[in-house]
Amino acid sequence: MMKKTFPTTLLGIFLLMQVQVTSSQDTFADNFDVRSYSNNDGSVNFSGTWQETGETTNSTAGRIQINNNASNRRLRFTNLDTRFITRSLDLSAYESATLTLDFERTNGDESLTVQLFNGTNFVDVGILSGTGSFTHDLNPNEISANSAIRFIATDGDWDVSDETIFIDNLLFTAQLANQPPTVTATGNQIYCPGSSVPIAESININDPDDTGTTAMYIQISSGYVNGEDVLALTGTHPNITAVWDVAQGKLTLQGPATYSEFEAAILATEFSSSAASPNGTKQFSISAGDANFLPSTQHYYEFVSDPGITWTDAEIAASNRRYFGLQGYLTTLTSQQEADFSGSQSQGSGWIGASDDAVEGEWRWVTGPEAGTQFWSGGVDGTELTFAFWNNNEPNEFPDGPSVPGQENYAHITDNSVGIQGSWNDLPNTGGSDAFAAQGYVVEYGGLNGDPVLNLTAVTSITIDDQGPTWVTLSGALDENFQCNQDVPSLPVCTDLNTTFFNENQFSWGFGLQNNTSAQVDNWEIVITNADYQLDASQLTNPSAFVYTEIDNGNGTYDYTFTGTSPLPPFSQIPGGNIEWPGVNFGFDPSSDGITIFCGTVSFTPPVAIDNCGGNVEVTIVSDTVTRDNGPNDSERVITYQATDENGNVSVPFTKTITVLDTTPPTASGLTDINVFCSANVPAPDVLLITDEADNCEGTPTVSFIKDISDGGANPETITRTYRVGDITGNTFDVFQNIIISNFTIDAQPSNVTSIAGNSVSFSVTASNTDLYQWQVSTDNGGSFTNLTNDADYSGVQTIDLVLSAAAVERTKNGYLYRVLVSNSASTCPPFASNSALLRIGVGTVITNKRITTRVKAN
Repeated sequence: MMKKTFPTTLLGIFLLMQVQVTSSQDTFADNFDVRSYSNNDGSVNFSGTWQETGETTNSTAGRIQINNNASNRRLRFTNLDTRFITRSLDLSAYESATLTLDFERTNGDESLTVQLFNGTNFVDVGILSGTGSFTHDLNPNEISANSAIRFIATDGDWDVSDETIFIDNLLFTAQLANQPPTVTATGNQIYCPGSSVPIAESININDPDDTGTTAMYIQISSGYVNGEDVLALTGTHPNITAVWDVAQGKLTLQGPATYSEFEAAILATEFSSSAASPNGTKQFSISAGDANFLPSTQHYYEFVSDPGITWTDAEIAASNRRYFGLQGYLTTLTSQQEADFSGSQSQGSGWIGASDDAVEGEWRWVTGPEAGTQFWSGGVDGTELTFAFWNNNEPNEFPDGPSVPGQENYAHITDNSVGIQGSWNDLPNTGGSDAFAAQGYVVEYGGLNGDPVLNLTAVTSITIDDQGPTWVTLSGALDENFQCNQDVPSLPVCTDLNTTFFNENQFSWGFGLQNNTSAQVDNWEIVITNADYQLDASQLTNPSAFVYTEIDNGNGTYDYTFTGTSPLPPFSQIPGGNIEWPGVNFGFDPSSDGITIFCGTVSFTPPVAIDNCGGNVEVTIVSDTVTRDNGPNDSERVITYQATDENGNVSVPFTKTITVLDTTPPTASGLTDINVFCSANVPAPDVLLITDEADNCEGTPTVSFIKDISDGGANPETITRTYRVGDITGNTFDVFQNIIISNFTIDAQPSNVTSIAGNSVSFSVTASNTDLYQWQVSTDNGGSFTNLTNDADYSGVQTIDLVLSAAAVERTKNGYLYRVLVSNSASTCPPFASNSALLRIGVGTVITNKRITTRVKAN
C-alpha cells in the first residue's frame, strides 16, 4: 500500500491526547482435568482442538496423551522423538498476551521445546527441562487471528520408555486493547490577521472505557512559524494547565481531567499569529493518543528516545511497536511536509527507514508501505527520483567504497544544530559522535496491511483570511439607462488644473497635469476629441495613474479619455509622472480638437462593499470601457470596480453598465390637406413645409420626402404624401399630408333640342367641382367650337343654362352643336368640355280636313 499524496499548502495543527489506559483481560486455558483435546477452561475458547502430528490424534492413547490419573491429570509426552502437538487460538482482538504453564520431567534427561506461530512459521520461545514453571510474553507477530502453540522434542531422540515430561495448567492471559475514543468536531473558520480564533466550533469525545485522560496536546504540525504562531488557552479551567512549547509549536493541556473538561478547554483554545500577513490554511486535528497525527498522510508519528541505538536495532524496535493496533515501522518521509513534521519539529535526531546497504548508491525505503522504493541514486551529486531531503554535502558515503567497515549506509535525521533543520545525513549502523550521534528513532504508524480502521481524529480548519470583500450593492443595482449622451453625468470642466504640455509632434506625444492649488483634487479626467490618430494603449507610460478609454468615431477620428486612479496632491502633478507615448512617428501632421480637463465630484456613486474581517475597504475603478459604440446616442459603457480589504484581498469585480440608447423618435407637427382639381395641380414635395422638427437629444433632425401613395380613387383621388423626420441615432417620425384630387365632372350632359323656328330654346348642364362655365357653338358639325357671349340671341352663356331667344331660333341654326366648358376659379387645370347637344329647327304646319298640309311661313 502506498501513502496518500500530499497537498502542497496544507498546514495542520494537532490535538493529541495521552489517554489513561484501562484494559480488561481474557484467558485461554487448558487444565487437562478431562481426558479430551477440546478442553476450554478459560474465559474464551481456543479456536481448535489439540492436533497431533506423527501419530493419530488421541487424547487417551499414544505417546502424547492426557494421563489417566484422576487426581492429577496432565498432558504427557513419552518417547516423543519427532512427534508434536499443536493447538490454535485467535488473539487478534488483544493488545498483548502472556503464556504460562507448569512442567515436570519425571524420567530421563530430554527437553521439550515450546513454539509459537509468528504469522509465517513456528519459532522457539522456550525449552522445558526439569521441573518448574514457564512464562513468555508474546511478541506482536505472535498475536494474531492465527496464533498457535506447539510442543515438540528439542532433539528428537527420546528413549523408548525412560523419557517423560508432563505439561499442566496451560494458560494464555490476553490483555484486551484499550478502546480508543471516537472524536468528532466541526469548524471551518476564517482567521483575520491581528485577531485570534477558536480552533474548533464543536467537539465530542466518546470513549467506551474511559471518562477522562491525563493530558491533551495541540500541535501546529505543518508550516509552523516559530515566533509567530501561538496557541493559547483562554478562560478558567481549574483542572487543566496549559504549557506552550515554542520549539515544537505544541500546547500541552495537562490534567488529569474529565473528557467534558477537556472538551471545554479545546473549545477555549485559540490560534493567533503575530505576522502582519500570514497566509495559508491551518488544520486542527483533534486526536486521541500521544502520537502526532499528520492529516495529509492520515498517519501517526512518534520520536522514541534511545541514545546510541543502532539502525538495525531501531528497525526491529519500531516494527515491534503498536499504536491502538497500528503496526509501527521506521518512518518513510515522502514529502517535504512529512519531512518537516518528523524532522525540524522532532524532539531529537533519529533513524529513519532508508538505506543503501543492499546496493551502494541505491537509496531505498526499506520499511513501511514504501519498502523497496528507490528515491535517490548516487552520492552527494546524485539524482532525486521521488523525494529526498539530504543535508548539505550528503549523502557522502564516508568512508567511500563498498564493503568498507563503518560504511554510511543508513539514513538519519540530522541534529537541528547541523545544516538544514530536519534534513538527512547518512551514518554507519552504529551512528556517529557528538551532533551526529543517534538519539533515538522515529516510528510511523499507518498504511500497512492488517491495520485497523481508527476514528481517533477529527479535523477542523481555519483559513487565513484570503477572502476579498463582498459587495453589499446588488449586481445590476447601479446600472443606468440614458436616452442621450448629454444625459450621462460627467465631471465638470476643471479650472483648477492645467496641462504642463500637450504634444502631438511626430516624435513625441503626451501630456502632464499640474495641480497648482493648495487643495487635493480627488478626481480628474483628460479628454482628447476627434484625434486623427489612434493610440497604442500598451505603450502608454505610467499606466497605473489612469484608466484609458477609446471611442472610434467611425470617420477616421477617435476620442480618448484618461480617468485618474489617484488624487492629485496640492501643488503636485500626476503621480508617477507624465503620460506619454514615446518614440511615436505618425508619418503625417496629427491633429485633434485639443485637450479638455475635467475634475470634481465623482460622476457615479460607487458600489458598497464590506469585509468579513471588518476594517476599511477601498473601492477603486479598475477599468472604464466602451463595449458598444454604434454612433451618437447608441453606446454601452462598463465601469468595473474592485474592492480591497486591509489585508490586500481583492473582491470579485463589480460592473456598472451605462447604456445610452435613444429610442425616442423626433417630433414634428402634421401638415394640412391640399385640395386640387387635377393631377397637374399636385404640388412637388417640399421638406421646408415642416418647420418645427425637434428631438430629445442634441442635434437637429433631418427631414426627407419618402413617397406619394395614391388610393386609386377615380374622383376624388387621394394621394398620401409621407415626409420622414430622423435623428442622428436613426429614430424616425413620419409626417403625412393628404392631397385630394377632385376632377371636374359633368353629372348631367346637355340634351339635344328640337324646336320650330321662332320658339325660344335652352340647353342645361349639371357639373361637380366647378364654378366656371363657358358655352360654345359649332356651326361646322363639331369641326370647331366658338365661345358664346351674351347678346340678343344668347343669354346665360357662363351659367349652367344657355338660352336661345325666339328670334335666334331660325332655320339657319338647324344642325348647330352646343357644348359647355366647365372649370373652377381656384384651379389652373384646363376646362372640361361637355358632350355636344344638337339643335334641330323645323317649319310650322297647318293640318286641314282635306288631308292637305300647308306650310306656314314663319313670321
